[in-house]
Amino acid sequence: MLDARVVGPGDWFFGHHGGLGGFLAARPGGGFGPPPPPPLDPGDPLERVRATTQDCAPRIVLTDARLAERFEGLAEVLTDEECAVYPADPAPALDASPDDPVVIIYTSGSTGRPKAALISHAALASRLDALQSTHRMDERDRMIHHTACSFDMYLSETYWPLLAGAAIVVAEPGRQRDADYLAALIRDHRITTFYCVVSLLDLFLLARDPAERYDGLRQVLTGGEPLAPDLVARFHARSTASLTNLYGPSECTIYCSYWICPRDPDPATVLIGGPVQGTELHVLDDAGAPVPEGEPGELFIGGAGLGLGYLHRPELTAERFVTTPYGRLYRSGDLVRAAGPGGALEFLGRVDRQVKIRGIRIEPAEIEATALSCPGVRQAAVVAHGAGADKALALFVVPEDGAPAPGELGPSVRASLGARLPRALVPRTVDVLAALPLTANGKLDRALLEKRAAAVPAPRPAAPATGDLGALVVAVWRDVLAVDAVGPDEDFFDLGGDSFKVVRVVETLRDRLGLDIPLAALLHEPTPRAFTEELRRVREAAE
Repeated sequence: MLDARVVGPGDWFFGHHGGLGGFLAARPGGGFGPPPPPPLDPGDPLERVRATTQDCAPRIVLTDARLAERFEGLAEVLTDEECAVYPADPAPALDASPDDPVVIIYTSGSTGRPKAALISHAALASRLDALQSTHRMDERDRMIHHTACSFDMYLSETYWPLLAGAAIVVAEPGRQRDADYLAALIRDHRITTFYCVVSLLDLFLLARDPAERYDGLRQVLTGGEPLAPDLVARFHARSTASLTNLYGPSECTIYCSYWICPRDPDPATVLIGGPVQGTELHVLDDAGAPVPEGEPGELFIGGAGLGLGYLHRPELTAERFVTTPYGRLYRSGDLVRAAGPGGALEFLGRVDRQVKIRGIRIEPAEIEATALSCPGVRQAAVVAHGAGADKALALFVVPEDGAPAPGELGPSVRASLGARLPRALVPRTVDVLAALPLTANGKLDRALLEKRAAAVPAPRPAAPATGDLGALVVAVWRDVLAVDAVGPDEDFFDLGGDSFKVVRVVETLRDRLGLDIPLAALLHEPTPRAFTEELRRVREAAE
């Protein structure tokens, strides 16, 4: 029996599936009217959760009893048990408007402080209407809800199917990137619509049997990071469903352009397409003038989905939400060019340092600012290296005088970052240097750092399958994670593991042991000691 809940249009459910850090009931005030209640991810570090809560200045925090301590001293806290017996007073009359904010979405900030994008009721309604106009759902459809509530994709997974009369199948917490579980969910609950980031789609296809088909799906929407032509071809080979590439920053409400990937032949270049209903896209040069068709320029976004700005950040709002001859537009920082029929756009990269890894927007400066506050760090630089599933962050630090030895400073800095930043922002590696490299004109040589970060250690041979099971697990982990040592109680993900490396570990062990090992085994038991015990149970059950 799968642990999944089906929610229909007659139901109402509270928050993100299974684990709720808290919903904030906002205190009135601010330039946009009362700030809306932002959902908080219980997986974020305590310091991050408290800082976000403090930034929102809530009147009430709604959470469950086990998480109530996280919000002590910040606001009145109501647990789920207390809410059940809360006086059922008549709801007060509200002076509300479609232009009032409906949700806050926090994204990484270049100053080291996350920025909170404010989205209005009207903007969200516009986007949901646009989705329904191009990818219609009705009472016969079912959609998976698997996205963390701190990522704006959850808005479409929640409200779109309910407004369309479709059902939501809520995935089990902790298994959102478990390809085996998702495949069973799609099959057993007859899922017709699936929306996921590109890296999850790639992981799903890599982890499942290449002969397995998904023709029960009717439409798949993906985005959050560049979609490779190879991935489009692999998906088309295994499903008759349409595949749509969506593009758009949180500041413009989920997405602002779409492109349905063609078949027969599959595309050689994947585009981000044209504007969705009620949206304007302008490709401008440095002077704010339109660029000639086919030439690269920065994408400016306007129309019904445009956000209200940033909470408590008037200077940043003025910098990114600009007044132009075309009206109020959001300056995306993305380079694009018209490359397809009807002016369909191609994404070319960023005009600044922002990167995306597995659909998450990351400002390296935020990580650098946090690293500089760690004891013993005098300088810090973050670079991204690799592509697709292998894209990762690397941090380089220069120690202060009297700092611990490099072999101690690197792990302590990474541990400190892990306690203060969401997992997606914690660099895979921390390298201690005597000095940061500079170019001839005295600027930081990021290209050299990227080259150093991308250097791949020599492969480590794994122990034979006939050896000790625990030793085999450690050897395979060392090989996949490219680390010299793994302690019995070290966490796979703290060592730089991710969902793609989970697949590599499990597939290697399946081959060596001749066992049908579920991906969930490593996701649920991410230390060598616990994972080895789980493998023993799997082996005993198979005998």
